[in-house]
Amino acid sequence: MHPSRHPFAAVLFLLTASMAAANYLPGQPTVAPAPANFTEGIITTRVSLPGNPFDKVLSQLDPVKGNPQEQMQGIIGAMSPAEQQQMQASAEKSPPAMTMGAMMLPRKGTIYCRNQEARVITDALMYHLENYFNGTKNTGLLLMAAQGRPDQVAYTYNAGSVKNVWQSISVTEADYTMKTTAETALVAGYPSTKTTYTLKPNASSAPADPALGGMSEKPEALDVWTSPQIPQMLNFAHPVYVKEKQGITKLVVYFDKERKHKLLYEFASVQLKPVTPQNMQIKTTGQVLDYGKDVMQIGAKTLAIMFGGGPQRPGKSDDE
Repeated sequence: MHPSRHPFAAVLFLLTASMAAANYLPGQPTVAPAPANFTEGIITTRVSLPGNPFDKVLSQLDPVKGNPQEQMQGIIGAMSPAEQQQMQASAEKSPPAMTMGAMMLPRKGTIYCRNQEARVITDALMYHLENYFNGTKNTGLLLMAAQGRPDQVAYTYNAGSVKNVWQSISVTEADYTMKTTAETALVAGYPSTKTTYTLKPNASSAPADPALGGMSEKPEALDVWTSPQIPQMLNFAHPVYVKEKQGITKLVVYFDKERKHKLLYEFASVQLKPVTPQNMQIKTTGQVLDYGKDVMQIGAKTLAIMFGGGPQRPGKSDDE
């Protein structure tokens, strides 16, 4: 049958032919191209405590908008009395360790990465923190500064002490049963595979601590997502040490057997773009200590900053 006798059929034929030429046949699903391997660029991260009564408030803090403590006072002040009472009641039922963790935990972070170098910038309610790590030299520089006060501490460290200066939770094969699953997820555009870690029955070195709200010092379980396209070197940039061979894009830490109390760390965005030498620099003022030699002095200054203590030095601005 001649196409000119059926104009609609002719149009349909031409449309189908043109779509086929563009590899876009009707009914054929489109697959997004795989992202390029990440070697240089900027990653933003976020950390939350799902279900924690203070999490909704703390997740609204933005370091760009000024002092986080003042922001928090404004956010709570804008809440109704009923909302404030509800948050307080929920906090009283929450384990003290989780409440303290919510206050101390950095919420948002930025990672500048170039090959085997990375600089992480993040803010918590009480402190600002920057961490530079050179994967080739296995050395780094960390700066912690108080929010709204001039107190700070800066020190160099080597790879052997990374988990001591940055990561507060350590996951080892001796304590946890590891299982790689077939479950995958797309995290900030990167396909990631899930691995589970479950605390072994005899792994807890001490019974549940009442001060921690009945929780063990070691998390009960973890879910960890990794991607072969993300450098393993960047795994130093979150609060959990897990010996993974690929880059971690997301993890969930479960602190109790019921999995009610948990921590979520994940990539929020990944940008492939040039990173300048200035992006890798940490500006320090005053003395730079050595973690291997000055651990006691560093520990005292760190605690003073995290908990709002330490001497006040009048006559100096916050920018110093």
